[in-house]
Amino acid sequence: MKFTNEKTRGSYQRLAAVLFPVVLVLLVGSTVWAYREYQMRNALTLRAENQYQRAFYELNDHLGKLREELGKTLAVNSKRQLSSSLAAVWRLAYSAREDIGQLPIAHTTFDRAEEFLGKVGQFSWVMSIRDGKDPLSDKEWRTLKALYDQAGQIHGDLQVLQAKLNGQGLRWTDAEAAVASGDENMNHTIADGLRRVNQKVEDFQDVDWGPTVNNMEVRKRARDRMLKERKITPGEAKKRVADFLDRKSTADMKVSISKKGDVQTYTVVTPAGSGNEVSIDLTVRGGHILYMTYDRPVTRRNLDTDSALLKAEKFLESKGIRNMEATSWNETGNIAIFTFVRKWGDIWIYPEAAAVKVALDNGEIMGFQGDEMVFNKVGTLKENARLTEAQARKQVSPRLKIIKSNRAVIYNPEGFAVSCYEFLGSLDSEQYRVFINVDTGKEEYVERIEKADGDRI
Repeated sequence: MKFTNEKTRGSYQRLAAVLFPVVLVLLVGSTVWAYREYQMRNALTLRAENQYQRAFYELNDHLGKLREELGKTLAVNSKRQLSSSLAAVWRLAYSAREDIGQLPIAHTTFDRAEEFLGKVGQFSWVMSIRDGKDPLSDKEWRTLKALYDQAGQIHGDLQVLQAKLNGQGLRWTDAEAAVASGDENMNHTIADGLRRVNQKVEDFQDVDWGPTVNNMEVRKRARDRMLKERKITPGEAKKRVADFLDRKSTADMKVSISKKGDVQTYTVVTPAGSGNEVSIDLTVRGGHILYMTYDRPVTRRNLDTDSALLKAEKFLESKGIRNMEATSWNETGNIAIFTFVRKWGDIWIYPEAAAVKVALDNGEIMGFQGDEMVFNKVGTLKENARLTEAQARKQVSPRLKIIKSNRAVIYNPEGFAVSCYEFLGSLDSEQYRVFINVDTGKEEYVERIEKADGDRI
């Protein structure tokens, strides 16, 4: 028996001698792998944080410069100088709205401020291209003075928030996690600061935007009346969301109705696993899906752009949204955002647009925006044109190096659908889209774009 015990003990010792190096290698390997994963997550978080901080810094910078240019318009006394300053205001307002789009905030957190910048851009653009020798009427001067004061208030409040971020060491990625988790104990200083600014903008005294901008606002306010269907019930809203998400049950869904805005909507929230939620907004009248948001951390990039685009295209197809083609994309936080536009033959119908967000780790759909597609139905399209493309090209600035051209439909500053030739071109290091009316040769709209948007996918 003693011999057997010694033999068994010897076998264990030999086995241990063999397994110990293996276990040690596995332990070291798993530790190295975990450390690399930790480093990768930290690197991704740091990169996202840097992107958010840069976007917020540029938002502050653009708002400061916008206020300066608005101040110049109050002092100039020539049409040429006024047009130059107003064109600068338009570009800065557009850039500021782009900056807001790069921040990790819900669309309702800063929507009034974003809408204000949109109106400032529209107003300044119309003023910069109008005919007439006189620079400003008294009414227009008062409008610009009000915009100057209001832009100053927004800029000042955002500078206070910037100082808090710097002084308290707050991070945008923490704010993003706080909002996504719904944890009331986490720091909401950033989101709360933006909401306070947003509320102040909502309380601004109304200004006289003039007939052009007001016409566009009237068109927006008529959105709810554009929908002719009956009003659906909260239960039907849940069912619409269940069908959209390919779910069989609505038991875990919560629904609320929005009384704000010009379009009455339901918001349906449902769990999505791992403590996350999917939120979907849809119209009360007709039950049309306007927005879907789903926030979760995306810590790695496994898919290339083509694979992600295929996921987005299949998603739209599965929802019965057809004849859409991707016109641009961008990537932030390992999430690709594709913009789609309706295409009818060779004509791009820009008002009927949609956006799809795709997670680059597993191809999951993280977001959808379809409000423009719901409300901007163009209807019958004009195929014939009085001007040829060559004739329309002569109306484009000779300084713009044209890269490509095509037919398109856009809404002009008055809020009406017009058929145009679209010319994509470059000037110095910037890219622009110029839309020329196919019948009159009028320059309907000029848009500065990001280079990534210039290359259709």
